[in-house]
Amino acid sequence: MSLVQFLRILAARKAIILVTLLACFFAATVTVFLLPPRYEAHNRVRVDITKPDPLTGQMSQQMMNAYLGTQMNLITDVQTAGLVVDDLGWAVDPANQAAFEAAGRPGGDIRDWLAQRIVDNTKARFADSPNIMEISYRGTDPAQAQGLAQAIREAFLKLNREQRITTAQRSFAMFQEQAQRAQATLSTAEEQRTQFAKENGIVYQPGAVDLESAKLSALSSASTVPTPGQVVGAQGNSPVAMLKQQIAQAQETLGPNHPTMQALKRQLAAMEAQGGSRGSTVIGGTSRAEIESAYQAQKARVMAQADKMDRLNQMEADIAVKRDQYQKLAAKAAEMKSIAQASDTNMEPLGNTNLPDEPVWPNKPMIIAASIALGLVLGVLLALLVELFARRVRSEDDLEFATGAPVLAVVGQPRPETGLTSRILRLIDRRGARPDGSLAEA
Repeated sequence: MSLVQFLRILAARKAIILVTLLACFFAATVTVFLLPPRYEAHNRVRVDITKPDPLTGQMSQQMMNAYLGTQMNLITDVQTAGLVVDDLGWAVDPANQAAFEAAGRPGGDIRDWLAQRIVDNTKARFADSPNIMEISYRGTDPAQAQGLAQAIREAFLKLNREQRITTAQRSFAMFQEQAQRAQATLSTAEEQRTQFAKENGIVYQPGAVDLESAKLSALSSASTVPTPGQVVGAQGNSPVAMLKQQIAQAQETLGPNHPTMQALKRQLAAMEAQGGSRGSTVIGGTSRAEIESAYQAQKARVMAQADKMDRLNQMEADIAVKRDQYQKLAAKAAEMKSIAQASDTNMEPLGNTNLPDEPVWPNKPMIIAASIALGLVLGVLLALLVELFARRVRSEDDLEFATGAPVLAVVGQPRPETGLTSRILRLIDRRGARPDGSLAEA
């Protein structure tokens, strides 16, 4: 079928197309005015992404997109809508209960049913920037749409806040439990270190220096006095004074009958007994020979317990690591506790909920335009269907198409075609009439 044949069919069946077009147009027009108008109210929520989240820390862009997507889905979730139903008291409203029973939902949950109705009319999208979410609700009444949009935003912020508090409470409980275990481990390590030091007669001084090494250092300093015979003027810097100071420090942790305490006292008595003797070199009342002898003896004692000191230093390093772990866990638990007790959130309402003035549905111009297009398409299809069941020969082209043989001539004077449709067809038809009015051979 050529284009001219197709257009001839449409021209012949134009009444059908026109009737179908008008029917669709009037049906759409009536429907538009009968449909109840629907109003859309919307508001916005701003997400603060400029500072790290206290629960999750600094998030990458991919994690931030996933987080915002989750929050967007939470707005249109039954969980959020359920809070709206609870706040408005819809579940105990007799009208809603009657509608629920009429819907034929025996054994169902009226709260979930009402929440789903809210979700069906709720939409959420990003507006203007990725950290601003817009919440919209459609309803048949402008005031009701505004109230529900406001209730949805408040329920969403409340749910977000509760989830953050719940997460912080769980994190606090987890970190607190870990901190308690770390503290118990630290206490056990400190007790083992103390027991090891007592069993081996090691006295620790502030700065993690044992008493024997401190004595050796003091004797080493005293033995390096420059000129023989020079008397060190300050009596408080003599080995006797240092030994007395060490005994005073040891008394804070050791008993009077402890072997180490007894050895220190004997050493002090010996040094005081030899204080008046004369030597070739005198340093603070003690001869250089005596200091040198004491230094060598002390050095031998320190070397004898070197392996024990290495073990004790390892224990001390392990205690330092455990103490650092405990302090970090305790600080994290305190931070989670403060977050759980606070009501801060990284979301805040932005502006007020609008009161819609004009309905957003039905869109009368769009529906009427769509009905005209639909009526035109349906009319054309219906015209072709009628032509298929009642085929007519309207031109030599139709005759050729029907017989499958070429048309050699047309007998009779052709009817003049003066209409607009005929003129259009004559312009399109490449086998149009000659100037003398006769037709060309096929």
